[in-house]
Amino acid sequence: MDGLLDIRREILRNVILCQALEPLARRQRLEAVAAGPKLEYFLVAGVNSAWPFYDLADRVLTARRQPECIYDLAYEAQSVSVRNRYGGKVNFGQISLLVPLITAQVLDYLESGTHEDVDAILARTGDVLRHTTEQDVEHLERFVHLGYEVSARNRARIGTPKPPRSPVFQGRFANVWEACRDLEQMIIGQEMIQGYPHSLRVYRFLLHNLDGGILPASALITQLLLAELRRPDVVADLVAVGIYLVLTKHPESVLFT
Repeated sequence: MDGLLDIRREILRNVILCQALEPLARRQRLEAVAAGPKLEYFLVAGVNSAWPFYDLADRVLTARRQPECIYDLAYEAQSVSVRNRYGGKVNFGQISLLVPLITAQVLDYLESGTHEDVDAILARTGDVLRHTTEQDVEHLERFVHLGYEVSARNRARIGTPKPPRSPVFQGRFANVWEACRDLEQMIIGQEMIQGYPHSLRVYRFLLHNLDGGILPASALITQLLLAELRRPDVVADLVAVGIYLVLTKHPESVLFT
């Protein structure tokens, strides 16, 4: 690791910040819904789940290529995200999107020596998904099942029980790309297959609206995407990834004015 940058620490910092800043940008909306997830659930989940992304970066750096398995760390991130909190799988989508993105980021760093080329990172995510293995598919299935279990436990606690789903990926798909293609009707599946178009849109919007600070800009793009997608949970995931990309591209810029 060079003396100027430890990309693992940079990724750890940015994963924590993007997952904390996104819910802060919609704090009023969260606090207006008494029965909904609380702001602190998102903050705690974001901090809890960040260290597996440090481990992911370290694994790629050590292998100097894409490792045989990366999705066990998605499972770990989801597993630890529930420490010290109630609430459901509040950052499941963010974990889903960040695993291939950060893998692509570190691979690009190994080749180019830079870690902030957003277009290059996003262009590489498809190759990351295609180069995953059957071992990744196994852990993807565990990750998805765990998400449904976390959600079911939360629903039971608040009195709206719903049994968890158990989709099967093992034996059906050779890699995570194929599994995402099967889930393409879901917005997150589309996002990954299509190279993160909504996340890139959020990133570009934020860059052009930072004069008033990143939180007001995030709140505005959230409203715009909600009108289009009508899925608050998915919009939150996309905005978090967009914030991650801003932090990646502009690690020293003033974002709070």
